[in-house]
Amino acid sequence: MFLRGSKKRRSNRSQEEEDPDRGQPCMRCGDQCPGFRLHGWRKICVHCKCVREEHAVRSVPGQLEKIMTKLVSDFQRHSISDDDSGCASEEYAWVPPGLKPEQVYQYFSCLPEDRVPYVNSPGERYRIKQLLHQLPAHDSEPQYCNSLDEDEKKELRLFSQQRKRENLGRGAVRLFPVTMTGAICQQCGRQICGGDIAVFASRAGQGSCWHPQCFQCASCSELLVDLIYFYQDGQIYCGRHHAERLKPRCQACDEIILADECTEAEGRYWHMKHFCCFDCEAALGGQRYIMRECRPYCCSCYESLYAESCDTCGEHIGIDQGQMTYEGQHWHAVEACFCCARCRLPLLGRPFLPRGGLIFCSRSCSLGDDPNNSDSCDSALQSRSPPHNRRWAGHHKLQCGSPLQPLEGARPSPTPAKDSINFTVENRGVHCTAPVLNGVPSSSGHPHPRGSYSPLPHIHLGNGLGPSWPSDIPQYSFPPERRRSDLQAAASSFRESGLRAQH
Repeated sequence: MFLRGSKKRRSNRSQEEEDPDRGQPCMRCGDQCPGFRLHGWRKICVHCKCVREEHAVRSVPGQLEKIMTKLVSDFQRHSISDDDSGCASEEYAWVPPGLKPEQVYQYFSCLPEDRVPYVNSPGERYRIKQLLHQLPAHDSEPQYCNSLDEDEKKELRLFSQQRKRENLGRGAVRLFPVTMTGAICQQCGRQICGGDIAVFASRAGQGSCWHPQCFQCASCSELLVDLIYFYQDGQIYCGRHHAERLKPRCQACDEIILADECTEAEGRYWHMKHFCCFDCEAALGGQRYIMRECRPYCCSCYESLYAESCDTCGEHIGIDQGQMTYEGQHWHAVEACFCCARCRLPLLGRPFLPRGGLIFCSRSCSLGDDPNNSDSCDSALQSRSPPHNRRWAGHHKLQCGSPLQPLEGARPSPTPAKDSINFTVENRGVHCTAPVLNGVPSSSGHPHPRGSYSPLPHIHLGNGLGPSWPSDIPQYSFPPERRRSDLQAAASSFRESGLRAQH
């Protein structure tokens, strides 16, 4: 047991050290990433969390070349060196097989310049990136997957064989005969005239053709790399998105889920053991978690990574605390924090004036006057306005933010009428999963025969978003229990006071 375990550990270390892309810079993160280093099972960089194809991959991995050759063996009978492309194949990293040099140039002239795979060009890097993304090795070969049991390995082989037998094809590029009247592109619906270059897909039926720039995946709208497509229900797909139409893909390890159970949350899927915090990797099954950019976080990691600081007290605003936000500023939704910067009058449910990064209860406080000289904050806000304010009151909409209490179901309000108060809420959901047995259809519209987890009703923690408007015009901040009719009445009252001030 110990010897076998040691051999496996040595094998893993050797595989990591032999990775040809190790240390390659990230094209997205730049100097922030010290270089690519593969995560143990997530298929991302441990440093910057970006996928391999976002890094400066040097060339097509040998393993992928073998898989591609195996995939298209039924459709590519001859190698590029056997066709008539001549010197054109030396100028490009890849050319469509079977074309003469002038036809190769005609084909690539239809593509965007940064998509043409000239040797050592952005187009070649784009091709390598799309090969890695559109044709994942772990969708076809068990040896590139993590911890599959024998039944799952057998199922993956059968799955790959079935897709190859029933769906896989390779587009054929050829000139449309001049003697023919033309055809209609399956993608854009425009005509392909005689003498034009076109891409034909035999799986789609006789006469089905595309402009070269239109031969793209129906799901991601990217050009189908090396013309490799999968045909399903009248559409052509890249390998990745075709596989996802048939089986769910784990959002953590990027592999097709072959197990009897999986976790489902917000229309996405995970292996049971892979539904864990994206940062600390603590298991989240049955636990509270927060989704950010389709990645689940435990509450502790989310607070430490993304919690905002209160502009009054400087402390972090926890996910279980109410929050007020306005133009990038944040406050605890409590009287001690969301208050006038001068007289400390609580502003929850009251009008306020933002000025110079601070909020005030009245114009006198915002100007530094003694607040005791004013009868009340509200009367100060309703005093006669300067001419430019009166014009604003007649032609602009009053807006408001709202403090949100923890664990209440605050949701975005319906689109308001023209003259009503705008009330906008940004939700951050704290969720909890619960098991569901086999037979539940997926939200993507196609049935998954395996069981899945489904989220319980979401517990939303919202952020009230203040509007962008003139800094000397009062805003209103209402508690969530106030009905929308109350907000509209407040807006109407404020507009009427503005109109009276004009007269």
